[in-house]
Amino acid sequence: MTVVPDYRGFRIEVDPVVVDGRCNAEVRRRCILTPDKHHVEQITCYKLSAEHAERAGLVWAQRWIDLHAE
Repeated sequence: MTVVPDYRGFRIEVDPVVVDGRCNAEVRRRCILTPDKHHVEQITCYKLSAEHAERAGLVWAQRWIDLHAE
């Protein structure tokens, strides 16, 4: 599990998920300053290792925040 406690006001958590022998990533992101629940996304990346899937999920979450955060 990879956790970034503060990325531009969001907390990011990434877990690898094994599917058919390959790894995808489950990404949770939450705005730190609000009591809202986590927003969970299943990222399909089919990486060979859990570490690579976590990195791909983290990059995806950071790009989403960069595009959608105010």
